[in-house]
Amino acid sequence: MKSRVLFQRFLTNPATIGSLYPSSSELCREMLAGTNIESAQNVIELGPGTGVITMEILTLISHQTKFFAVELDNHIYKEFKKHWPHVKIYNDSAENLGNIMEKDGMENADVIVSGLPWAAFPEQLQQSILQEVLASLPENGCFTTFAYLQGMMLPAARRFKKMLKSNFAEVETSKVIWKNIPPAFVYRCRK
Repeated sequence: MKSRVLFQRFLTNPATIGSLYPSSSELCREMLAGTNIESAQNVIELGPGTGVITMEILTLISHQTKFFAVELDNHIYKEFKKHWPHVKIYNDSAENLGNIMEKDGMENADVIVSGLPWAAFPEQLQQSILQEVLASLPENGCFTTFAYLQGMMLPAARRFKKMLKSNFAEVETSKVIWKNIPPAFVYRCRK
C-alpha cells in the first residue's frame, strides 16, 4: 500500500492516524521480537495502517494461527483490503475489540500488536482501548505497541506509559529504533 494514502489521511486527521510515514522494517521486527508470535494461536493487529507490520506478522505466524486486524479509518481500511485481500480486517474501533472477537469466534488473543497513536488519544480513549486489550489477553498474553521518541514529551504519552506499568505484570522497553521516521521504541507487555 502506498505511503501516500497514509500521508493524506494524516493531514486529514492526525489524531487518529499519528504518522506521516509507515513504520520501518527495523521497527516492525522489534515490535514482534520476544512476543512468541510464532507459536501463538490467536493474533490481533490494531491500527494496521499501510500493512508493513502486517507483512511481518504474516511471515512469522503459522498457517493454523487465527489472525485479524482492526482499522478505524475507512479510507485506510479500503486501501488495506485492496492490497491485502486475504487478510481479515474489521472497519471498527479498537474500543469494540471484545465484540469483534466474539463475532469472529475468538475467545482470547495470545498476542495483540498495536500501531495506534496512543500519545494522540485523550485519557478516556486510552483507558477504554487498553481495558479491551487487557480483557482480550489470557494470563501471560503479550501486548506490543510503539511510541515516537519526540512524543514522550506529551502528557498523553507519559500517562499511557504509567497505564501500561500499572496494568501489566511486565513492561519492557526496547532500544530506540533510529532508522525509523520519526525515531521510535517498543513497549512489550505481559499480562
